[in-house]
Amino acid sequence: MTDAIGPEILPPMATVDIWIQLENHAWDVCPSLPMDRMTSAGTLPVSPLRLVIMHSPVTGMSRTSRVNRPITTDALILRRYTTDWRSPDDRKVNPWDLNEPDPTDAGTMGTIPGPTIECNVGDTLRIHFRNLDMRTTPAAPWDRSAALISELKRTHSLHAHGVSFPTKYDGAYPLSPPDRDQPIEPSERPFWDSIGVKGPYKQGDRVPPLGSFAYVWEARGPASAGVWIYHDHSICDGNVARGALGLIVVHNPADKLNEVDITPARLPDGSWTGSPLVPKSIPIKKGTLGILDQPAVDHGPTPGHPGGTLRIGNVVIEVDKAMGWVTGVSLGTYREPPDQAQFLLVFHELEGVGMCINGRQYLGNTPTLVAGAQTRMRFGVAGMGDAFHTFHIHGHRWVVPGPSGKTPTAIEQSPQTEPTSSFEDTKVFGPGTSFAFTLEEGTGLFRADPPFGEWHMHCHVPMHMMHGMAGSLLVVKGGELAMPLSEGQGCPPEPVAPEPPRAPKTFDVEVTDEAFKPVRVYILPGDSVRWTNNTRTYHSAVANDGSWTTGLINFGLSATQTFTKLGESGYHCGYEGPRHHHNLYDIIQPAVVVIPHEFGITGSPDDTATATPPPSTPTPSPVPAPAGTMHDVTIGSIGFSPSTVTIKAGDSVRWTNNDTTPHTATGDDHGWGSPTLSGGQSFFRVFASKGTVGYHCHIHHEMTATVVVT
Repeated sequence: MTDAIGPEILPPMATVDIWIQLENHAWDVCPSLPMDRMTSAGTLPVSPLRLVIMHSPVTGMSRTSRVNRPITTDALILRRYTTDWRSPDDRKVNPWDLNEPDPTDAGTMGTIPGPTIECNVGDTLRIHFRNLDMRTTPAAPWDRSAALISELKRTHSLHAHGVSFPTKYDGAYPLSPPDRDQPIEPSERPFWDSIGVKGPYKQGDRVPPLGSFAYVWEARGPASAGVWIYHDHSICDGNVARGALGLIVVHNPADKLNEVDITPARLPDGSWTGSPLVPKSIPIKKGTLGILDQPAVDHGPTPGHPGGTLRIGNVVIEVDKAMGWVTGVSLGTYREPPDQAQFLLVFHELEGVGMCINGRQYLGNTPTLVAGAQTRMRFGVAGMGDAFHTFHIHGHRWVVPGPSGKTPTAIEQSPQTEPTSSFEDTKVFGPGTSFAFTLEEGTGLFRADPPFGEWHMHCHVPMHMMHGMAGSLLVVKGGELAMPLSEGQGCPPEPVAPEPPRAPKTFDVEVTDEAFKPVRVYILPGDSVRWTNNTRTYHSAVANDGSWTTGLINFGLSATQTFTKLGESGYHCGYEGPRHHHNLYDIIQPAVVVIPHEFGITGSPDDTATATPPPSTPTPSPVPAPAGTMHDVTIGSIGFSPSTVTIKAGDSVRWTNNDTTPHTATGDDHGWGSPTLSGGQSFFRVFASKGTVGYHCHIHHEMTATVVVT
């Protein structure tokens, strides 16, 4: 029997059992400082608010962790476990990634993306999934003692791309039927009841907190070969943006041209969690050293290093487990690079922080993949989230096979055994899509010669790249010292030309027997308002607080008042008594939302009013700045520059839009924000309190930045 594309469907070759548990805890997208090697940005002071307690639910291990740039709520981490979820079996996504943190209980307690599920064509995958989502209210993220959110919000599933299964294993809410092969155990009955599953069988599209489900997926034939996404597809669609996703790699051993075996993903010592660096010892005198990998906490003990090794940059410190003594100091050197390697990359967004590669953000945190001049590299790239991306790698190309039987042209000639259609170094992909390709580093035809050094590997959408979606491929010889990698600096902001002084203006208000027209007048300091009486009786304009008056205005005549004080000034007609009060708004920011006051009405006729803002002009600059220093931030097409500005309490920040697209500067707590700023317009705010204030563009949420008030 053959499938739709011709090749015979192979019988199952093996059954692969994998145990996965979903857990919630803090996640740091920038575990290294400085946050961004491209711009030297992010060397921010670490505040106590950036210390979180990490808890491993099965082992019971807790540790205090410093996070530099956490996502706004608990991340949803898919973790690999041993049989029956007895203990964590964490593995790095890319063991040859120089920047990927330790995923064990001593580190990040899991990975984003989650466990890589690997098998061969013809294998059956049996994925044992348990939901241990114990998230608390958003007001208390990472606090295990706070109240839990509803069970429905903590319901999850696994849905796979690229493999075959019946609908009961689809994991796509609300379409999966009950699985009659999986009755609900008495111990799980209350959990399924809590989400409204009253029948006797489990449902794979809605696994409740503390519930479990086994998915059976088949890699049927060559059509399943490749790299695929799996992800949460249950009730709440925001779970993928919290990290609930992973990759499936289906190998086709018959494809000798493109395949890389499953096993070489490990490091030479067989480790899944180690580093591409190996220590090279230097002599020292045994003793203690004042270096800790735990933060110091006020009014409490600071734990020492538990023993083993501690890496600081390219220096490895060895600590005796029994005595706590430093027994060796080593400089990191690069291991002998592998003959072949599998590199997996997910381009996605995480809640509150934006663009990431493999759950991390900015060059120096994102993957730096280590290979050699002869390494045969198999890349698997996938996209998830709301945006389309372009994968681009510098200095290298790969072959896109053409249709069978096509004779290659001269420009397409290559050492490939099959006809080819093109070469590529850039590929567009979108949410839920994935692709794989092989780089034959050793042939020398598809890369620079020599290839040694660090090569950019990034999304070619400039805004995405500058907001952190950039990594690198590092080609080494092996054995050389791991010296610090190069670091850049941010582009200086464009100078903002001062606007010419604006001459004072006079705004007209008509006084009728029914109204002041308009009721709201938007002016600047130094402007005047001229009232003209178009009735057959006397009227006046008198400040509600008595600070100014026009005096009586005879019919057909006018009176003028100049305003210099910021704020709003309410006024009324004083000739017949304060029958109906109105407001004159004298504000420096014409686009600020103004809500008029309503006052009681007595007597007749009534004075009411309407609103007319002044002609549309950029926000003027001659307004006197408040006390303190004014710091300028420009808004461009790729974000705020600088992305981090450090000021003193009482200083101001002025944002100027140098883009042709409208933008805003909006506080992450939504407690403050600019109006929509067109090109050339500005907005400033005084920061009186110390602390770190995050903000973003309300129109383009991926544009984020920070004000540090010292």
